[in-house]
Amino acid sequence: MRKLTNNGSKAAAPILNVGIDIGYGVTKALTSDTQIAFPSVAGYAREIKFQSSEIANKYPGDQVHDDEGHWFVGDLALSQLGAGEQRRLRGRTANEGELGNVFRARLARVAIGKLLPVHEDVVHLRIATGLPVDHMRDADALKVALGGQHVIHTDQANFIANVTQVMVMPQPYGTIYSQRLTDQGSINKCHTFTRVGVVDVGTYTVDLALDDSGEYIDGESGSVESGVWTAQERIATAIERDYREKPALRVVEGVLRSGCLRAAGETVDYSREVEEALAPLRSATMELIATKWKGGLNVDVIYVSGGGAELVIGDIKAYYRQAVLVDGAQMANARGYLNYALFAQG
Repeated sequence: MRKLTNNGSKAAAPILNVGIDIGYGVTKALTSDTQIAFPSVAGYAREIKFQSSEIANKYPGDQVHDDEGHWFVGDLALSQLGAGEQRRLRGRTANEGELGNVFRARLARVAIGKLLPVHEDVVHLRIATGLPVDHMRDADALKVALGGQHVIHTDQANFIANVTQVMVMPQPYGTIYSQRLTDQGSINKCHTFTRVGVVDVGTYTVDLALDDSGEYIDGESGSVESGVWTAQERIATAIERDYREKPALRVVEGVLRSGCLRAAGETVDYSREVEEALAPLRSATMELIATKWKGGLNVDVIYVSGGGAELVIGDIKAYYRQAVLVDGAQMANARGYLNYALFAQG
């Protein structure tokens, strides 16, 4: 029950600020107290005939019910659903309002349920999020999809999320706000750079954004439909060529990060295949930077963030000495969105 004030009227319900980065590969979300991340994968749930309780406990919050049915999401979907049953976002859809944003809203509901595993009547939220730079025309539609009231019904939570405000910015701006603002939403006085660039290396896009004293510079910002998936697909093809079996995504990701494949109980050196697989991603990233920022003469600092940041930072630093790999690169955008929500709240 909402608390009463001294004059007998109901006190205004608190509004919780949430930063959500709905990435093509991984969805990341934070409040001031909690942060979560899960693969941006969903599929219709199936009956689990054995160890159903144990499996549900292993993947808390990965089951969600909505108007379209019962869904497995994230790691549970990867574990229990076949590749043909898994749904993902791979870029702009033919109809963002009817397709892409429906999927984003489902992922957002799962994220909210993971952040707030509670059973209450109504929770009031303000959401800050982002879109790839070249997809910002879809911002108004995303605001509509995420705003208003949502039933959060997962295996861990059951409540109404009343989203009172949705803020949408170019995705890399989250990284800027993760550095320019503090975790309390105040100006970071130690951040003295004027022209700030961000390279955000995601699963299906590489995004650049340039900020000059708080002003977004459109002509020096942009996206390319590349990303870590280009390397993942090449590695998967190499493994299938060598072993006549299509590997699971988690196997491919392990090879990409370690350079080694565990095959039939043996460790196989795949470092050469990994280097070859990363070449298109690194080339596309460097070409986009050179197109937008030339030699970087007028960029004070270049923050490198996103799940693929560590895969390209060496190449970027070889040409741009002001490049910096941000701490917690994968969560940087979501953290910055939250910082901005706190700042805008005043």
